[in-house]
Amino acid sequence: MNKWRKATSFVLAVVMAATVAGCTKKPGSEAVATVNGEEITRAQLDKRLAKMVEVYKSQGLDFTTEQGKGMKKALERQLLDGMVEEKLLLQEAKKQGVLPSDSDIKAKVEETKKKFDSEEKFLNALKTYNMDIKEFADWTKQNIALDALFNKVTKDVTVSDADIKKYYDENKETFKQGEKVRARHILIKFDTPNEKVGRTTDQAKQEILAVLDRINKGEDFAKLAKEKSEDPGSKDKGGEYTFGRGEMVKEFEDAAFSLKPGQVTKEPVKTVYGFHIIKLEEKIPAKSKSFEEVKGELQASLPLQKKQEVFAKYTSDLKSKATIDIKLPNPPAPAPGTGPAGQGGAKGEKPPGHP
Repeated sequence: MNKWRKATSFVLAVVMAATVAGCTKKPGSEAVATVNGEEITRAQLDKRLAKMVEVYKSQGLDFTTEQGKGMKKALERQLLDGMVEEKLLLQEAKKQGVLPSDSDIKAKVEETKKKFDSEEKFLNALKTYNMDIKEFADWTKQNIALDALFNKVTKDVTVSDADIKKYYDENKETFKQGEKVRARHILIKFDTPNEKVGRTTDQAKQEILAVLDRINKGEDFAKLAKEKSEDPGSKDKGGEYTFGRGEMVKEFEDAAFSLKPGQVTKEPVKTVYGFHIIKLEEKIPAKSKSFEEVKGELQASLPLQKKQEVFAKYTSDLKSKATIDIKLPNPPAPAPGTGPAGQGGAKGEKPPGHP
């Protein structure tokens, strides 16, 4: 009798254990949000979070500190909010009948592949985003669908000449152009952690001083720039750039703006890129752009801006009618400028629908 009881107890224990194991969800399968009944899982969120953490780490952000951990929580919630919006818009795209067909998706993937020299290079490019071909196809599907929905919702949006003029009149401050300079420079590089050119700082300085000596003896600056400068962006233009405040590294900018037209820096200017000799060609005074100067620019940009405003309202209306359940607590907001958003935030995020 006792043996039968022991055997029965053992069988029941095994059955119970199997039942519990069968009911236990796989790690990561629990929902962190639902959108009209459709789940977003912890695994999906973690995957996207891991990608973004790597992006910010590469920019020098440390997530191991207390502040960093808070930033990570804020980033997690920011990404989840984005995923909720994506899910909602994809549901709407399905309702509106604008989901792409399998052949559309395949054609778009093949079109992307052709931009690479080989399929191997294409797959290696995907690896840099921690994606495989299936994930890329899913991402492509989402982007085609969201583009199609955007186009359908905003197809009747137009901007008249009167709208453009009104926008200009109401935003004249944004069309003020600060003082600019047109300058030339010659760059000689030295070894840095990011680039090895086989030249020490002292060697670079001696080389740039030799170039400066040739300039002081009357040689043409633009010709010397084409011959000696190691800046590929300006070398072929005789070292020329036109720029305003905030567009160049501070040491370079300060030196250029301190010169008078025709003057050359008396000493080489050291920046993170190397040593520079700078010649100021002209100073361009600050001014306000007239309506005629910006009309073409506004004709190109305002329609998209207005479409984005219409689509944002459309999305907001969808959210107000949807049943959305966010299961993560709201994280404490990081100090202004300290979190990922302060370093680019949404700008650094992958496009909508990126896995």
